[in-house]
Amino acid sequence: MKKILYLDNWNIGYRNFLRLDQKFKERGYETLLVHTTSWMDLEYESESECEGMKLRDISYYKTNRIKKIIKQEKPSAILILNLSFILDRAIVKICKDLNINLYYLAHGKLITVEGQAVFKDNMKKFGESKLSSKIKRKNLLSLYNYFIEMKSIPKFFQFFYKAAQNYTQFTAFPKYSEELKVNKSMVYYPIDYSVMVDEFGFPEDNVIVVGNPELDFFYDTKIVDKEEYCLNELKIKSPNYVAYIDDGLSSIRNWDNNRWLDFLKDVNDVLKKHNLELVIKLHPRRDLSGCESFLDREGIKYYNDIDFKNFVHHSLFVFSHFSSVIVYGLLLNKSIKSPRWGDSVGIEENFPHDVVNYYYSKEDFIKDLFNVNVDEEAIKKYLVSEIGTSFDGNCRDRIVNQVLEGL
Repeated sequence: MKKILYLDNWNIGYRNFLRLDQKFKERGYETLLVHTTSWMDLEYESESECEGMKLRDISYYKTNRIKKIIKQEKPSAILILNLSFILDRAIVKICKDLNINLYYLAHGKLITVEGQAVFKDNMKKFGESKLSSKIKRKNLLSLYNYFIEMKSIPKFFQFFYKAAQNYTQFTAFPKYSEELKVNKSMVYYPIDYSVMVDEFGFPEDNVIVVGNPELDFFYDTKIVDKEEYCLNELKIKSPNYVAYIDDGLSSIRNWDNNRWLDFLKDVNDVLKKHNLELVIKLHPRRDLSGCESFLDREGIKYYNDIDFKNFVHHSLFVFSHFSSVIVYGLLLNKSIKSPRWGDSVGIEENFPHDVVNYYYSKEDFIKDLFNVNVDEEAIKKYLVSEIGTSFDGNCRDRIVNQVLEGL
């Protein structure tokens, strides 16, 4: 049986593969997602199924060596969502040795060059770029796979030397080398192509713009009645709400859940005084442990899965720091408001100021709360350069075709 193997760090990112899964099956391929959630000491099932897609944690195979699993599954091709980390480099080497096609699919908009500078500065400021902060079980097992595949003492010392100099090249901001050579790197938008080629140094002919597969569902979704949507889907009585897109701010930016809750209270207090409700679309990586009672007490609705098009369309405005899905709001010509006061000072600005409104003081945010006017011409110009012509409902087909054409 022909098989497409999905590999990922954890089970939380399964939706990125689920969007493509049926397309591969329609073309006669079996599919399987293997993840390493157990390496992260998170809750997991050894084997599970979601909407017809089979998921397995690495513990299912009674081994921590990725190569053994790949040899056992005998895939026609492998699809990964990251191409920079240590484990990614091991997978590249394994696929080269076993002569298996390997494809990288970005799972979001890449951080712009300007945003990278701020991100790196925050990493240095809060200590997350230090090699010592990376000594975790997941990373040790990744290193095990890397070194056992490289079989090179010089590479062993070379890795630690490079990591000590600049750890970010092994995390979010790689520099192209043979260790990152895959059959094709697929990115969402033209601006991502520029980041991959001009900033990361990937060969021009190795990177292709395929569009955002999530936009296919966005494209096909119909707008429904606002009152019915608010009552039946969002479970709110008032139709006046703000759509907050959670960015999943992490410790890299020195944000833990306590800081996030302080931020939410600050914003929600403003909204409540003006009879507006705050509704959150949670980021997949958001761990709500210890947060539910606060959110319920504050009257804040929150959802992991939601009809995103209607969520954005029916809101007064969209509120977010830098989420790549801000672009969905722009597609609907919604006002986007982004906080940069208090704990939000210094967070990178990934969108131009003529399409996203940044607020550097709470007072300015309050004054402008009900101003939802947008510069439609600026938004149109940005979207043409940002997503090009990929908003056509065919992104998934482009991705699947790219993978299968190489077989």
